[in-house]
Amino acid sequence: MRKIQALMMSVLLSGISLSGLAQESDEKKEDTEREKKERQQNLNREMTLEREYDPIVQDATKVNTLPVVREMKISKRPITYSDYAVPILPEKEMYVLPPEKLMTEVEHHKRNGYLHFGGGMLMNMTGDFGYHLLNTDRDLLSVYFSHRSANGTVEFEDETINKRKAKFNDNLGGLDFTHRFDKATLKLGGRFGYSAFNYYGMPTNIGLPDSDLSNDSITNQGDRLINVYGGVMSDTTTSTGYHIGIDYTNFDQKYSLSKELDGMTENHIGINFGISSPVNNGQRFGIDVNANILSYTAPSSASRIVVDSSAFDTHFNVTLNPYYRMESDTWKLLLGLNLALVSQNSETDVFVSPDITFDAPIANWSVFYAKLGGGIESNSMAELSRTNRYINPVFTADASKTWADLKLGVRSSATAGLWFDLFAGYKYTESDVLFNPSSYDWADNGFNNVSMAFQPTTQRIQVGATLKYDYKQIVDFYLKGVYNYYNLKFSDTWKNSYAVKDLNEDSDLEAYGKPSFVANAGINVRPVKPLTVSLDYCMTSGMYANLGLEGNVKMKTINDLRLRASWKFNDIFGAYAQFNNLLFQKRELYYGYPLQPFSVMAGFSVNF
Repeated sequence: MRKIQALMMSVLLSGISLSGLAQESDEKKEDTEREKKERQQNLNREMTLEREYDPIVQDATKVNTLPVVREMKISKRPITYSDYAVPILPEKEMYVLPPEKLMTEVEHHKRNGYLHFGGGMLMNMTGDFGYHLLNTDRDLLSVYFSHRSANGTVEFEDETINKRKAKFNDNLGGLDFTHRFDKATLKLGGRFGYSAFNYYGMPTNIGLPDSDLSNDSITNQGDRLINVYGGVMSDTTTSTGYHIGIDYTNFDQKYSLSKELDGMTENHIGINFGISSPVNNGQRFGIDVNANILSYTAPSSASRIVVDSSAFDTHFNVTLNPYYRMESDTWKLLLGLNLALVSQNSETDVFVSPDITFDAPIANWSVFYAKLGGGIESNSMAELSRTNRYINPVFTADASKTWADLKLGVRSSATAGLWFDLFAGYKYTESDVLFNPSSYDWADNGFNNVSMAFQPTTQRIQVGATLKYDYKQIVDFYLKGVYNYYNLKFSDTWKNSYAVKDLNEDSDLEAYGKPSFVANAGINVRPVKPLTVSLDYCMTSGMYANLGLEGNVKMKTINDLRLRASWKFNDIFGAYAQFNNLLFQKRELYYGYPLQPFSVMAGFSVNF
């Protein structure tokens, strides 16, 4: 632990020394009035917001423009917690407010802060706060805090299981600082998160010999996260570009498989740096390097549960990404490779994946795009717990290696207000992560239904389409459908794992926890300027779970309908009311963990 902290501090000091060099250049040259105005305009458009709440007011298509295809780039996952235990929020397909706007369409550069609060049935609470402590042409210092919590009763499909309390309390706060030099930008920051929740899910040992339904569904697990980061990036106008950064994450779980057993601790160091240089007009060559080091303190129950003692050894992976970028007025092309080295479970592997993107117009207002990527996902416990908070705290996941991730599509905006996207893709991943309920209990009176990370090799074929239309910002709607076909096979490491039982052939496997079909639809109506009424629908089907002796079980199709009404009183204050699960369904995203029944929420937002 001390070595890790020493390494972290050394690299951070290196970043600060780089900023000192940039400062010398800063002091030698004074800005002209035009440069100051340009920087002020750029800074005024920047505001860091850390919140999951979906803005009430949605931006609409105002002009008929060529659709934009974003360039592929590797980025860190945001540090947030999963909120799937609260009412399902269907994916908002219409373009929502960009980060510099609030729920009431007030641009952040006119206000230094925001406050959002909402509450309702089943003790659902949501809150967000952010404020610019410093906002000048050179410096930006922001503080933020977000809260999500619930404490309500849920019912199980199996009527032999009594109603239970589903509790969670997620909190995340942080501080971000940015300083702009003449030709570089320094960024520093930190985050602290704490999540408390109970394993309320239906026990999966029902019907097994000596089954016991008295497992602990009351005690709150505690996940604590500490993250700090720092880095320096050159200005985009410089001929030779560079960036260097480091972040450190400490993730700690209070308990292991029961409250009598201590949990695990994970330390994650991420390092990235790169350099690029122009070759010809519109062309650029560069190299990026990303490294991740994960070390663990094993939970107290690991010795009696984990078969392979190397599961809690230090894991690391390094990716070298050379690339060549070309672009003209009509097309863009990126040619690159991901050369990766992965060390885990006393083994070291090397693999190569492509990094290619291309987009070009094929007709008026239409763009063809192609992406062929791949790479490494470290699958740290901190990352996985944000996807599924009920993940088993005794097993560490292997890194996922994506050999190929292809996506082809056509985006078009043929007429004003109409936009559609047709796409298809193929993905091949070794040691993918699928969540499946544990089939057996390993601790006496332990927690209910912890989720295993099952890691087979997966191939996914995907086709889908999206349609959006807006009529004079009075009525807009969106439709999206995606179909996924999976082909799975056991990996050698996970052939006889605890994640699935009584399955021996690849043909027995299903894509556990992954839907085969997802549909989203919604409509927004603005009968008068201050009022927006939204109706959103989400359907998810084709999910499976493996329950050991019962084999593969198909989960119930999710049909979720949500109604929301918002009112903008003025440029400062707005309010909303929201009705969730209007179809009064019993549904679950992970087997044995039912979502909330019908509920009502209301809240407000203030810009100041």
